[in-house]
Amino acid sequence: MTLSLPFIAGLLLVGGPVAAICGEVIVLLGATLVRYTRRRKGRELYWLGLNLPVVMISSSVGGLLFYGLGLAGTHWSFAIAGFVGAYLGTNFLLVTHINSKIGAQNFAQQVWNGARAALIGFATYVMVALGVGILVRGGHLWAVPLTFIPIELLRQIIAEHKRLDDHAYETMVALTIMLQRAHPYTHGHLERVGRLAEDVGRRLGLPPKRALLLRKAAVLHDIGKIAIDEEILDKPAKLTDQEYEHVKQHSAFGAEILSHSEPFQALVPWVRHHHERPDGRGYPHQLTDREIPLESKVIAVSDAYDAMVGGASSSEKRNHREPMSVEAALDELVRCSGTQFDPNVVKAFQEALHGSTS
Repeated sequence: MTLSLPFIAGLLLVGGPVAAICGEVIVLLGATLVRYTRRRKGRELYWLGLNLPVVMISSSVGGLLFYGLGLAGTHWSFAIAGFVGAYLGTNFLLVTHINSKIGAQNFAQQVWNGARAALIGFATYVMVALGVGILVRGGHLWAVPLTFIPIELLRQIIAEHKRLDDHAYETMVALTIMLQRAHPYTHGHLERVGRLAEDVGRRLGLPPKRALLLRKAAVLHDIGKIAIDEEILDKPAKLTDQEYEHVKQHSAFGAEILSHSEPFQALVPWVRHHHERPDGRGYPHQLTDREIPLESKVIAVSDAYDAMVGGASSSEKRNHREPMSVEAALDELVRCSGTQFDPNVVKAFQEALHGSTS
């Protein structure tokens, strides 16, 4: 969330679109300096180069609409609302376009998924910008900084919510690390499955936030194995039917563990059903194709591929099978497409894998 837009609208009332554009550039340069002072990661110039044309174009489009609506008379409030709406709309479309190019995400799907958040942002900024406009036109410039408070409070609420989510996720990851140390073949497996699942999810049109949740679910998808007998998990020979039935409970166990954490409620069905199959022969509930969440299908394909290929370390070798080549693993996914795996997910997975290796 940007803090500057309502105040840029105030500059618009005082000095017109040129003042607004200059104000945006100054704010962006200041933000770049703050980022550099705090982080010093060497990517600040890249961040500036990416954002500078976006804010200048957004301000310019807003300024053109501002002049079109007219500043004089009793309609200045509509002019401010038009400026804010044009600015946010242009900014939203430009940033979404950049994300679609950088992250191989579907532009139209991102626009649709982000429309609700954009409308909420528009309503918030218009109300604050109108407050700034009233103070500016009334000559109460001393009170303008007070309008900073509601946006900053909203920022803090969002940031605190994110911190709580991060802490809960870190706790769950700590449990998966325990699982990895207890069972060497899982070392690196969960991280790789998470990266693959997020990439595939984006290519299937999931918005960035949901794709990130999918990555978390993929990292945590085997957390239920903590409740499985270790001797069975590490057994070098083929499992008996009774042992296999015991292992199959891990997806339900994982869903139960995650269900007790409020930030992970959306992940629960994805983890519970990541071993369901389109042909209805999966577990634990033998769901039909339409009943299986897309995210579960993505985890299933990503998990199966990495289980077949494995990691580079010899410690990750499975007890009961030799690792397969990339080509053989992909052929297996295609062979099982439509029965064990969703065909659209397999296709997106192939594209993601080829994109990451090209």
